[in-house]
Amino acid sequence: MLSPVSVRGRLLAAFGIMVVLTTAVGGVGWFGLGETERALLSLQREGLGNIALAMRMAELSTGLASRAPFIAAIEATPGLDEERGQLELKLADLTGLVNRLPGLERASLHVPSDVPSLVRLAGRLDGTLRNLMDVTGEAIAVRAEASAIRLGLERQRILGETLAGAAARTFEHPGFPGFEGAGTPPLPFSVLRLADRTRDAVSAALTTTSPTDLARWRAGFDADRQGLRAIDTAVPALAIMAPSLDQLLAVLDAQGAVFDIRNRQLGIEQRSRFLVAAANTLSVQLNREVESVTSAMQTAARSRGDATFSALSSGKASILALGALCALAAFAAAVYVMRDVAGNLRAVTRAMSALAGGDRLVSVPATGRPDEIGDLARAFSVFKENVAERDQLARKLGENSRMLEAVFVNMNDGLSVFDEKGRLVTWNPRFLDLNGFTPAEVAGRDLAELQRSLLRRGVGIRMLDGSSVDLDALTRLRTEQALRCEHHFPDGRVVELHSSPMPSGGFITTYSDLTERKDIEKQLRHAQKMEAVGQLTGGIAHDFNNLLAAIMGNLQMIHDETSEQEPVRGKALRALDAAERGATTIQRLLAFSRQQALQPQAVDLNELVEGMLDLLSYGLGNGIVLKTALAPGLPPALVDPGQLENALLNLVVNARDALAEGGTIVIATEAAKQEEGDAVVLSVRDDGSGMPPAVLSRVFEPFFTTKRFGRGSGLGLSMVYGFVRQSGGKVDIQSEPGIGTLVAMAFPRARMLPETLAPPRDPGAVEGGPERILVVEDDPAVRLTAVDMLTALGYRAVPAASAEEALVLLDGTAFDLLFTDVILTGGMNGPALVAVAKVRQPSLHVLFCSGYARDFLVESASLPLDIHFIQKPYQKSALAAQLRNILGRGGDGTQPVPARGRPEPSVLSARG
Repeated sequence: MLSPVSVRGRLLAAFGIMVVLTTAVGGVGWFGLGETERALLSLQREGLGNIALAMRMAELSTGLASRAPFIAAIEATPGLDEERGQLELKLADLTGLVNRLPGLERASLHVPSDVPSLVRLAGRLDGTLRNLMDVTGEAIAVRAEASAIRLGLERQRILGETLAGAAARTFEHPGFPGFEGAGTPPLPFSVLRLADRTRDAVSAALTTTSPTDLARWRAGFDADRQGLRAIDTAVPALAIMAPSLDQLLAVLDAQGAVFDIRNRQLGIEQRSRFLVAAANTLSVQLNREVESVTSAMQTAARSRGDATFSALSSGKASILALGALCALAAFAAAVYVMRDVAGNLRAVTRAMSALAGGDRLVSVPATGRPDEIGDLARAFSVFKENVAERDQLARKLGENSRMLEAVFVNMNDGLSVFDEKGRLVTWNPRFLDLNGFTPAEVAGRDLAELQRSLLRRGVGIRMLDGSSVDLDALTRLRTEQALRCEHHFPDGRVVELHSSPMPSGGFITTYSDLTERKDIEKQLRHAQKMEAVGQLTGGIAHDFNNLLAAIMGNLQMIHDETSEQEPVRGKALRALDAAERGATTIQRLLAFSRQQALQPQAVDLNELVEGMLDLLSYGLGNGIVLKTALAPGLPPALVDPGQLENALLNLVVNARDALAEGGTIVIATEAAKQEEGDAVVLSVRDDGSGMPPAVLSRVFEPFFTTKRFGRGSGLGLSMVYGFVRQSGGKVDIQSEPGIGTLVAMAFPRARMLPETLAPPRDPGAVEGGPERILVVEDDPAVRLTAVDMLTALGYRAVPAASAEEALVLLDGTAFDLLFTDVILTGGMNGPALVAVAKVRQPSLHVLFCSGYARDFLVESASLPLDIHFIQKPYQKSALAAQLRNILGRGGDGTQPVPARGRPEPSVLSARG
């Protein structure tokens, strides 16, 4: 409940009375305006609408009647068709208006309606005009027939004259009766006169308007035509007249229809005049009916208008009375509410003004009142107490502002703010540092001036994708949407700009130095490219290994089978040597793709380097000094020693090629700490010609070389890269033109003692036995070569082109060993075939082979680790030793350690 003494209660009471009175005024006004609106709508809908409808109908009927003479005067069919289309539309419009009028009249008029007569008159007008159109069409058709006859009159005249001339020649003929002693010959004149009279009769018939004259002319035409027909052309002397007379009679027969045509024309003209008069009469009658209906509608409209004015007058009186009552209530409320409220409010306002002026001791009046004014005074007292807290808060805000300014000044990214006109408003020092500006160069400048300054200093402004930009368009877009672009400085720095529009206009831009991140992204892209190239080279190496397996196997058999033919053996040896060099190249490709079979072990790098010094020094040439910087107490590295020897030899030969005029090569070792853990580093440094950045970025790519043709294939450094990465290490190369090159290989540290490197073993040629071997190979050349090699060794070899074919053979025959490729075409590969074969023949021994490296097959083809495996291409002696080892030891699953070959002295380099 509200207290009756509260200001709020008084105001609510006064406002309640005002609301009630205002609602009453609004209700009365709403009701009166609604009645007025309904009356006006009724007047508009039933009165004015009907009057407009009637006026439109009168106008349309008058227009239709006025078209009747025009329709009757049409002389061409196209004009008649066009007029017929327009008439159809107007008649449809008239019919629609008439059909709408009767219902409206019966609903609104209080007098008997004569609307049905309007419908009847409109229908008659419709029919009259349509009949007039039909009659006009007949008149056009008859007029065309008459025109055709009129065109034939000239021909009739010519034929008459021709016939008269023929008659004259006949009359002069000696055989003509009455020729002798006759005076002027009468026949030619008679024929010409008959022909002229028929033509005159036709011409008169085409123009006469009297039916009597038309009948008279027709009788004369028929008599003259009979006179011409009476000439007997059977007389020999008159035979010359026959052709012309026949043509004239044919024309007269055709023109005899002119009298019927003219008779029809007279009838059509009479009907047309009648229909025109009827249309005018119907239009007058229709207009009279429309005027009658319109008069009744006007009377009804005046009645509705009077009712509307009466409703308006009543509403105005009610609203005036309620308005006076509202004004009286408002005056009473103002006196009642504001009598003591205004005085107290003025006192409180004076106290608040004094406090705002700095008077902290001012007293607040009316704090003891129980109403809202007292609440305001007490709240003001609390506000006075909070002024001190506000001063303290202002001091804190100042401190925060200084802290934000410090952040703005010391932030890592540059920041600039431009107004809506593109003028630089504020910036931080980092903005100046990143763009190379001074405060004097940027103060008061607009964006276009700053961009021109950057362009003069060789700074490139590009989009994130590297494309060039339209600076004017870029400036406009910055005020509309968020944009990102880059500044590329001549010193290699890349600064990214991120602009965002501000609600108040202009835009804010942040500047981030992306130079380091761009370098990291470049390194990542290079690593991804090298990984993709590695996968490609691995697949190529597999295919070449299959080809080399067939080539080397057949060459070995040719060599063995031609022991007494030295020239053939020599050629086979040369071809076999070339094939082995190709196999070495394939192994380097596998090294780059990290797919060669590695045998990592604990190796003392210092001992390995010292053991190779003699080999490395051989072939360096005069003027080149080989030095070592081996760290004492070096921990062992986990690496394949044979592959490492190859890699080290490659790097030393590369360094030798870079020292064309002599110099120094330094081989160094050291222990290092890396993110992945402890590492052992082996490096080769030379002070040769070095490499430019363009060459340095591609040195690890396969087949990339700067040497002249024939001096290198570009696989040396790519093999080193693949070998180090497959060994779990890292390789880094640094080079500057004119200073030299440093290549460092980092390998993981071994947790075991170094092993003694055993010298390579040569198993020699081992003959086979009577064992039966199932050879499964999908490549026909490799399969036949393997079968021939096994047969030459003394084994009984049975070939199979697929795993399915091998399973069929295993069902019917017992085999001692299954020699299968790992990757087979079809649905089953080598390991899957072995799993099924072991179930069918548990004592079966297995030897796998593949052009892929063993480590790659373990991951991709689920090849078990504890199996016997031989890498393609294999030599006959190596295959014989492997088979004898498996069959001789009972197939216990133990695989012999393969011999490690010495590094090849010929090195393929990527550097010139």
